[in-house]
This record gives sequence, C-alpha cells and structure tokens, in this order.
Amino acid sequence: MKRLGLSLLGAAAAFVISTSAQAAPDYRVIKWDITGMCQIYDFGWGGRPIPSNYRILTPPLPTFGAAVQAKEFLWHHHRCTI
Repeated sequence: MKRLGLSLLGAAAAFVISTSAQAAPDYRVIKWDITGMCQIYDFGWGGRPIPSNYRILTPPLPTFGAAVQAKEFLWHHHRCTI
C-alpha cells in the first residue's frame, strides 16, 4: 500500500510540473502549397501542422496581433490568396 501511495504521489507531482510549464507563443505565418492560403500557426505548443505541405513565411512572432499584421502585409503583397 505504501508503494501505491508513493507512485500516486510521484505521478501527481510529474503532472503538476508538466502542466505548469507553459510553452512560449511562437506565432508564424505559414502558406499551404496546394491552395496558396496563409494561416497563423502557433509552433510554441510543440506540434506541427498536418499535412506537412506548407512553407513558413515569417520568423517567430511574439504576439497574435503581430502575426495578424504580418499576414495582412503578405496578403497585400500578393504572397497569399487569403
């Protein structure tokens, strides 16, 4: 019984540590190869877009607002269809 309690305590501590460490936002504008549409994507959470037929058009941007401005700039300069 003591081992079970220690195991549960260890699992709970690992869960708290992993959920408390939030990823920093890493907004980027990506362009899908097939459609030419641009999208704002947050690479900070660790995942990647699926499918992988896209290109990254911007460097990491600190806020969503900065990503929106970058996307509008790219659209006005005909780098994106939408």
